[in-house]
Amino acid sequence: MFNSALKRQLSDMQRESAKVQSVRDAIGQSMLCFSVSHQGVIEEINDQMLQFLGYRSATELQGRPVDQLLSNYYRTTAAYPKIQATWRNGPSFHDVCGLMCKDGREVWASLTWTPVKDKQGQLLQVICLGNEITEALERAQEQESLINALMRSMAVIEFTPEGNIVTANSKFLQLMGYSLDTLKGKHHRMLCEPSLVNSSEYQEFWRTLNQGQYVTGRFKRLDSHGHAIWLEASYNPVFDLHNNLKKIVKFATDITEQVQQEQAVAEAAEIAYSTSKQTDLCAQQGSTVVQHTLNVMHQIADQIQQASAGIEALNKQSLLISNIIKTISGIADQTNLLALNAAIEAARAGDQGRGFAVVADEVRQLAGRTSKATEEIVTVVQQNQQLAAQAVTNMATSQQQTTEGLELANQAGSVIVEIQEGARHVVNAVEQFATRLKN
Repeated sequence: MFNSALKRQLSDMQRESAKVQSVRDAIGQSMLCFSVSHQGVIEEINDQMLQFLGYRSATELQGRPVDQLLSNYYRTTAAYPKIQATWRNGPSFHDVCGLMCKDGREVWASLTWTPVKDKQGQLLQVICLGNEITEALERAQEQESLINALMRSMAVIEFTPEGNIVTANSKFLQLMGYSLDTLKGKHHRMLCEPSLVNSSEYQEFWRTLNQGQYVTGRFKRLDSHGHAIWLEASYNPVFDLHNNLKKIVKFATDITEQVQQEQAVAEAAEIAYSTSKQTDLCAQQGSTVVQHTLNVMHQIADQIQQASAGIEALNKQSLLISNIIKTISGIADQTNLLALNAAIEAARAGDQGRGFAVVADEVRQLAGRTSKATEEIVTVVQQNQQLAAQAVTNMATSQQQTTEGLELANQAGSVIVEIQEGARHVVNAVEQFATRLKN
């Protein structure tokens, strides 16, 4: 009986030992594992740990102080004395530990240091189990650095899905002129204009965020004094492990000065647009005036041409009159000579020729008056000829000046047309620019 009981007990112990070994093997295949004596010396180390640290054989580490596994940096931290206490019969300890690879690289593992004691409570060894977390730690560190950079450079505020303020960084608080205690628990609407809060657009804004969609753009908000603050911002939904919306995080940059400059430029563009339109209108009016001037000058040129032709004809008639007067003058001279001869003959005839002499004298006087009148007419005609010649010269000069004036007016008309076309281009360009600024 005793022998059978002993066999059963031995069989149970063997099964338990096999079970423990199976668990140990399973742990060894999936986790980093090594053991340390109560003196802090490495005893056993599994393949996972060897591969992680870059060693080929356990003999390279067995018998060496466990301190040599820990990185120089980690041995300077507050966690190192706690590990030392563990292999000196202290409590179990868990930490993210920095380890030194064979090639000198520092790697990181999440390790649990567990003391193994006998029935009397004496420390037998320390079993260390863990997992490699170097890449995860580096990613976490990178993300933390990124978040810290965002927190330093941007205004950040967090909301519940309902829009209540959870927290905000110092940059946001400084920008908006609030303390965290004043904002915490208040709704996002306190930062907005009343006209926006009461709009359907605002309701749609929060509906979009609660559907898990991010929203970006330019947003006009009010600081603690009611002054307008313009933000270039993004509202980002954040989800929990079950993909449920947890909170809304807003990252923002102050662009108030930029928007004010853009508004000033837009106002200047509007003024430029109005001015250019007025310039275009003036150019159109100028073009109309120049065209009217051209028409009038053409009419004047035609009239001068006609007047010049009339004066030229008058000058020719004056020459004909001059020739006729010469003929009349010749006839008067001839008549005077005949009257003189008649008087001589009457004198020879005596009393019989007295009556003829009187007639001859009258004829002579008439011839004299005719001659005098002819001389006066000649003088007048000569003056008329001089005046006509001067008028012809003046008209020719006027005609030439009118022609030059027409040419200059035509050139001015062309320039006005070019100015008008340029003004129209300016109007179009400024209008497009102003429209883009408004949009």
